[in-house]
Amino acid sequence: MGITARNLLLALGAALAAPGLALSQDRTAEVDRIFSVYAGIETPGCAVSATQDGKLLVERGYGISDLEHDVAITPATLFEAGSVSKQFTAAAILLLVQDGKVKLTDDIRKYLPQMPDYGRPITVDQLLSHTSGLRDWGDLAYWQGWPRTTRAFTQEDVVDLIARQRGLNYLPGTEYAYTNSGYNLLTEIVRKASGQTLAEFTAQRIFRPLGMTRTSWRDDFRRVVRGRAIAYQRAGGGWSQQMPFEEGYGNGGLITTVGDLQTWNAALAQNRLGGFLTAEMRHRAVLHNGVRIAYGRGVVVQTWAGQEEISHSGATGAYRAWLSSYPRQRLSVAVLCNAGSANAGWLARQVAALYLPPAAPEPTPEPLADPAGRAGLYVNERTGRPMLLVHNGGILRVSGGEQLYPLAANIARHGADELFFESRDVLVVKTFEGDRYRYRRTPLWNPASPALGAFVGRYRSDEIGVTYRVAREGQGLVLRLEERPTVVIRMSPIYRDAFNLTGNLARFRRDANGRVVALSLGSGRVRDLRLRKIG
Repeated sequence: MGITARNLLLALGAALAAPGLALSQDRTAEVDRIFSVYAGIETPGCAVSATQDGKLLVERGYGISDLEHDVAITPATLFEAGSVSKQFTAAAILLLVQDGKVKLTDDIRKYLPQMPDYGRPITVDQLLSHTSGLRDWGDLAYWQGWPRTTRAFTQEDVVDLIARQRGLNYLPGTEYAYTNSGYNLLTEIVRKASGQTLAEFTAQRIFRPLGMTRTSWRDDFRRVVRGRAIAYQRAGGGWSQQMPFEEGYGNGGLITTVGDLQTWNAALAQNRLGGFLTAEMRHRAVLHNGVRIAYGRGVVVQTWAGQEEISHSGATGAYRAWLSSYPRQRLSVAVLCNAGSANAGWLARQVAALYLPPAAPEPTPEPLADPAGRAGLYVNERTGRPMLLVHNGGILRVSGGEQLYPLAANIARHGADELFFESRDVLVVKTFEGDRYRYRRTPLWNPASPALGAFVGRYRSDEIGVTYRVAREGQGLVLRLEERPTVVIRMSPIYRDAFNLTGNLARFRRDANGRVVALSLGSGRVRDLRLRKIG
């Protein structure tokens, strides 16, 4: 399964051009083991491709593309690339910069006059680097009662929702926070500056010149795309479809193959679209405070396994994607999956590790001092989001998440982030992107039932056009969406005036007299969405 004529021809060409390399790099059996969970059974799966020096190392398909019709995944199968798509939107903007039609320093209101004046301009470059402060439209749609994949959002719906926001997550240029909104707006800037849609512009300037013959955009989700894999998520003991039935694109929505993604990475490495584009995509952004973050323009530039890695992940509906290159080793890896449970980045890096030099062993860490004393609730001073550290059996972990990996007496790693215990009450988190957040120890809060009465009432937001009702249920509170009565979220107290909403955050705001006057909603990509108390 997964062997195609293209695969055989490319492999033969590689062997003839450089027989020693082809033989020494034959890791097909090991790649098969990495993807073995998707082989030989009726499950969605992945396609993978790895190249080095422009020569094909491996290109395979595993699992089923269409479970209803028992169609196997091959390297020619089409998938959605999720946020891997962003680098193509960024490339379109950079080509327009090269053409003299757009400047990275332009105020976005030059092209999008419907956007509010936030008192400080948002630049085109800040959209590219996720430093604009714009709220993520997908999280806003969630608060409207329509999480993504539950409604067919058009590009016009998306832009209108973004333009209705009178508040930002932070002042432009002062922080990094990933937001799809910036790339949907970049799609519109391409249209305004070039007179073509993003789909038309990229087809003319990128896909056709490079020979990416299988690549297009999901700008019309009803369009029939032959050879496209259906995306599936786990459902009970089986699978159910979870397709991105929406027409907002530029943030995602690229339909492509692993082979076309390899063509793209090779074109960047060879400067086939110009050295300016390749260099500027990889130019890491700098915040106003001088911090250089890992995000460039549509790609992340970081070190992995001792190697510089240019990469991006992707997830839309139940599609999962990863594209990376390792310039020093001239290695490129692409993984596309139609299983929502697939960790495309982990799979791709396992493949990359087969061809990269072994990473130097990490130094023996120093034990974390007083792990039991570090346990407790910490609150992000910027966002209000909580982090609960729990201690059990000598191990400190984030509640509901991974354990901390000690690095030194006062430093630990959590995933890709580093935690610095500055004092007993202050914790600083340095994200892998390079930004830093201060967390302060805060007492847990368990209010008596009568005290909850102050929060009961109706709360309105014109920015998202909905009214929520906070109501009693048993001894606690629930949040109900009046426009969609089936949307009911249980509220669990965390710290004073703050409640957990199944992973999201609600904070009540009081006036000078202590009366509750507003409700602030927060999620991973939206901060302090204010709803005023009414009636």
